[in-house]
Amino acid sequence: MSLSDLTKMSEVNKELYMKVLRKLAEEKLFGCFQCSRCTGGCTAFKLLELTPNTVMKLTKLGFINELVDSEIIWTCASCLQCTERCPQRASPYHVIIDLRNLAVEQQTKVPEGYLRAVSHILETGLMQPMEKVTAKNMEIFDRDTLNLPKIAGAGEKFKAIFLETLGGI
Repeated sequence: MSLSDLTKMSEVNKELYMKVLRKLAEEKLFGCFQCSRCTGGCTAFKLLELTPNTVMKLTKLGFINELVDSEIIWTCASCLQCTERCPQRASPYHVIIDLRNLAVEQQTKVPEGYLRAVSHILETGLMQPMEKVTAKNMEIFDRDTLNLPKIAGAGEKFKAIFLETLGGI
């Protein structure tokens, strides 16, 4: 279901709405006055069905179930540009993280790509897999052929902190 399909909109769950609003009040949700500066700096903007400022607006209006059930909250690149650019110091990033946490708490299906990325970080300690480099003459190089130092994998301390941050998922 597309988030913007208002014909399938559910009734606002007032208890859930109040719980989320109490938590999001800390993120200055109500400071957002829809200037769209957050959207102007968003690195995932082209992937989003809706913009960061629209996520803020929909959250304030009570579309929490729709946001939690959509994949929009999982496309955020976590670059924090929205937070840095906001003149009101509102934080679409933290609102999205809180919505993700709510999705996990409600056992909503998490997109497969997101789970793969988290697994890769846990295994290697890296956000992106290391790739080989192709030169202009089509010669392919890797870290060994370029005499670059080995990159240490994810240590046990990192794994423990990472899992604690994820809430033990």
